[in-house]
Amino acid sequence: MLIELEKARARKNVVRIFREEIDGPDNWTDGFVIAANEEMVLLQLVDDGVHLNGYQILFLEDISDFMHPAPFNDFQKRVLELRDEEVEDPEVDLDDLAVLLMDISEEFGLITLHREEIDADGCEIGRVLRADSTSYELEEIGSDARWFDETFEYDLYDITRIEFGSSYEEALLMANDDMGEDSYELADYDDGEEPA
Repeated sequence: MLIELEKARARKNVVRIFREEIDGPDNWTDGFVIAANEEMVLLQLVDDGVHLNGYQILFLEDISDFMHPAPFNDFQKRVLELRDEEVEDPEVDLDDLAVLLMDISEEFGLITLHREEIDADGCEIGRVLRADSTSYELEEIGSDARWFDETFEYDLYDITRIEFGSSYEEALLMANDDMGEDSYELADYDDGEEPA
């Protein structure tokens, strides 16, 4: 599979990737291969409106099938060319997952992490404050664009999909920046006091 992914990258074609056990047979991802190694592939996504919209990292062990080129490759590439949207390498290193999470958080401000084997429909969005060989600490941001007032620790190898650099993440950061002093959300504690 790695050889075919490299061919797609060299030919600058859109690929369609399936993860049937996780997403089911009727869902897929379309994107350009930016980089790949024995464990992961980094894609720049092509969304349903035929725009480049962020990046996604998938694990090769989860990929059940992929098509190269994708069914509408020529159309998608032509529309992107007409829109002057060019594929860009975010220059993140896939060699170390913990370092990768930290680098994305520092460079892009937000990272979206999916743990689909634990929570099929959910995800966490935030910035990774610490990561090591087994776990990571995440400061999360809510759908109201406010930071949670505490951080959460998760197992590193529960991650099944990583996303960053999309218009949604950009929107969260923009709204949060505009809030000023209201950018954090205080949780309610039973004793009425914040933890020390």
